[in-house]
Amino acid sequence: MAHYARLGVNNVVIRVDIVDNSKVTTSGGIEKDALAFDHLYNEFGAGIWVKCSFNTVEGVHVLGGKPLRANYPGGEYDENDPWYYDIANDIFCKGRPKDKDGESCASWTLNTTTGVWEPPITKPEYTRQQIEEFKHYLWDESAYQSDNSTGWILT
Repeated sequence: MAHYARLGVNNVVIRVDIVDNSKVTTSGGIEKDALAFDHLYNEFGAGIWVKCSFNTVEGVHVLGGKPLRANYPGGEYDENDPWYYDIANDIFCKGRPKDKDGESCASWTLNTTTGVWEPPITKPEYTRQQIEEFKHYLWDESAYQSDNSTGWILT
């Protein structure tokens, strides 16, 4: 099966459509995106689709194949945490994360191989006591902007 992410406004993935291989393969056995796009247009009308791989997670193909566009943007659509197609890097990724106060994590950078946003400071490891007390580290962008040696807050 071939998977294609349908894009909406601002390249938000609004759904992933699955197309049977017989619809995207030539009589000579060559897979062609143009055949898939024709099928998707006939099935759903006008739209913009980008091929994705069900087996690609954080830049790795879980079955050992070649990863495609960093991540599979599937799952249930969540308008509060959507997937995006990043045209410049040709990857699927989530939007820039928010910190504990809902501020944009402006200091985080997008890893264009994994499609994952990375903090400027590695998250500390939990101690056994912190785990037993159900403590969590949350990012505080204001703290990082005030002192770039801090950022993770234990709650």
